[in-house]
Amino acid sequence: MSPTVEKWNGLLEKAEKWTQSRSHSQSQTEWPSMSKVPEMQRRNQDSEKHNEPNVISFGPYHHDKPHLRAAENIKPICVRKFLADRNQDIEDLYKKIESNIKAVRVCYDTLAMTKYNDEKIAWMTLLDGCFILQFVHSSAREEDMSNLLRNHEISLVALDLFVLENQIPFGILRLIFEGAQFKDGSTMKAMINRFVADRNGILPAGYGRGLPLLPEESSHLLHLMYISFESNFFCGSLKLPQITIDEFTHTRCLNILAYEMCSEGPDDYAVTSYISFLGSLIDDAGDAKELRSRHILCNFLGSDEEVARIFHEIANNLVDPTIYQQIEVLIRKHCYNRLNNYMNYALYYCCSAPGSLIAFVAALWMLYLSMMQTYFALPTHKSK
Repeated sequence: MSPTVEKWNGLLEKAEKWTQSRSHSQSQTEWPSMSKVPEMQRRNQDSEKHNEPNVISFGPYHHDKPHLRAAENIKPICVRKFLADRNQDIEDLYKKIESNIKAVRVCYDTLAMTKYNDEKIAWMTLLDGCFILQFVHSSAREEDMSNLLRNHEISLVALDLFVLENQIPFGILRLIFEGAQFKDGSTMKAMINRFVADRNGILPAGYGRGLPLLPEESSHLLHLMYISFESNFFCGSLKLPQITIDEFTHTRCLNILAYEMCSEGPDDYAVTSYISFLGSLIDDAGDAKELRSRHILCNFLGSDEEVARIFHEIANNLVDPTIYQQIEVLIRKHCYNRLNNYMNYALYYCCSAPGSLIAFVAALWMLYLSMMQTYFALPTHKSK
């Protein structure tokens, strides 16, 4: 065997082992992998700012980082309230998680899990899961959490729940709240749905696999981000789903885009396509203002310039999956039609000022009278 062929066989064998081990890991549990931000996005400017939690960590990827350690003291207090509200025993919950510890390990990157033994992982997962559920319940019920978190910290914790590398398997949450209700009669599933609907501003409940990712209610996201364009003579009608823009939109979008880039993410690239499409529409503050006036953008930033800047940064180096390519073709075809341009120019010129419109109508009326006068002045008409 030649050295070239031997080298090739070695490379192929290594690749096959990696693929088999990856498939084997996925088959070990029904719970999906907790993805990490793809390297391509991690190299972007301000990646750390948007891809790392601000206040609190969930799971092993950012656990015990210096700026997140203070929040670890809050978790046991929230867990105690969670257990009391549900009449749940901490030992029973720990045993549930301990019996699924291998499944938990498989969900995360192997290198990240080597730092922790099974007991550490079990306690980490238990505290994180109970805290998340208690925080979601308190937020959805608008309960006072000022004894533990200040108002700005509450908003940052809610944002941290949407960070891609700050997730725990939904299967763990299900183990904790399975079949349980709070003293007020509310179910955990209803609380999660309400929390997601109130917080994300971009996605409906049911997208993906982590906390704001409810498998039971998942649907094809393209149906929820439906875009259409109709051309009726010289008028065009573009229909877009509404999106809320606030100070957390940048971080939420980048983490959802990172999730769609991962091999474990959804394969429809719905958010990537929609953000890319919006980026193609928004060149400057004027475009953002137009979309806001049409109630497509709900701007809570207060500045159209800032909205335009955010979309430029998000869409920068974004690969468009071309899901909405046909819509773009229809828009270009409509815009490049000469007759449409002439008619739109005439309408714009006439309607730009009341005097212009009156002059245009008067001119049409005079033209009509001249035509009628000419018609009745024809010899053939006089002979009749």
